[in-house]
Amino acid sequence: MNETRLKGNYTGGHLLYGYKKEGKKVVIDEQQAEVVRFIFEQYSIGVYVKHILLELDRRGVTYHGKEFGRSTVYNILKNEKYAGIYRFRGELIENMFPQIVPTEIFEKVREKVEKNHYGKRSVQVIYLLRNKLKCGYCGQSVNAECGTSQNGEKKYYYKCLGRKHNSGCKKSVIRKDILEKLVLDRIIRELNRPQIMQSIVANLMYIQEEQTKESSALNMIKREKRQVDTALNNLVAAIEQGIFSNTTNKRLHELESKQEELEKQMLIEKSKLSVKLSEETIRRFYTEALKSEPQLLIESLVKEIILFDDKIEIQFNSPIKISPDESRGFTFYTEDIRLSYKDPHRADAIRIEVHFEMKI
Repeated sequence: MNETRLKGNYTGGHLLYGYKKEGKKVVIDEQQAEVVRFIFEQYSIGVYVKHILLELDRRGVTYHGKEFGRSTVYNILKNEKYAGIYRFRGELIENMFPQIVPTEIFEKVREKVEKNHYGKRSVQVIYLLRNKLKCGYCGQSVNAECGTSQNGEKKYYYKCLGRKHNSGCKKSVIRKDILEKLVLDRIIRELNRPQIMQSIVANLMYIQEEQTKESSALNMIKREKRQVDTALNNLVAAIEQGIFSNTTNKRLHELESKQEELEKQMLIEKSKLSVKLSEETIRRFYTEALKSEPQLLIESLVKEIILFDDKIEIQFNSPIKISPDESRGFTFYTEDIRLSYKDPHRADAIRIEVHFEMKI
């Protein structure tokens, strides 16, 4: 059995979703593998498992004839065989399971799964800024917290770990709803600026144009098919002239099988070409998406948020060019926003100036 594993041959048992067996080898089941890639890609950009399940159900995708379940999706996300890695009794075997998910995406997902494992996140309440906040005074993380008032009402807020552990930090706690609304309003306002929106829509249009062009892979398949067609025509002509043997018969079947395989590959590559959307459709989708997917928006764009009592600094992940010069991203600027609360748990009237510095 060990020799079999070392040769990269399958040793038997139930095969993982996304794979099938051909002879002694494990190969990728492309139909199932597309589902696996979809699950990893969606989770990597911040889509919750429950939303992934809803989309799989909407598309009619099943797991061995049944609906996908939450545990099934998490088991897929944690399984490193999809990254081409198989471990047996501490030994690493890299030639048994073909890689389905790119290593970069798998590692990103692994990190997210570790952060979100049982006990680290609230099932009932979604904290949009989880793992994004840092205290501007002591540098420690600002974590999600929950408390209950005297009348039994639940209170949700963010609190610095330094203050929580009594390490000397005096950073005030801040209500969850206030902070999240501030950050989201700020992001949406910036992304809706005409210059930003036009730049993003123009880039999406360009990407769409590139994707609708024939890919290099499709061109290679077409070139190979032309060669096979020529060879097949020449062989048929030879047979018609009476040149026929076991060798020519074998070669004929080989070329016909290759021709059929290449035609299937061409259909697959052509199916990857996007349906072209109008600029207005892209612009409308972009505007609606900003409002409908706050978690995805924060996960994709926000790298870190540094909290002070008098200002908030938001640092973004992805640069967006909005000016004709060589600088990228938002030019540095500040803006004062006034909030009305004197205690993070109560919304009464004392004014605090919150200073925003948007960075990319």
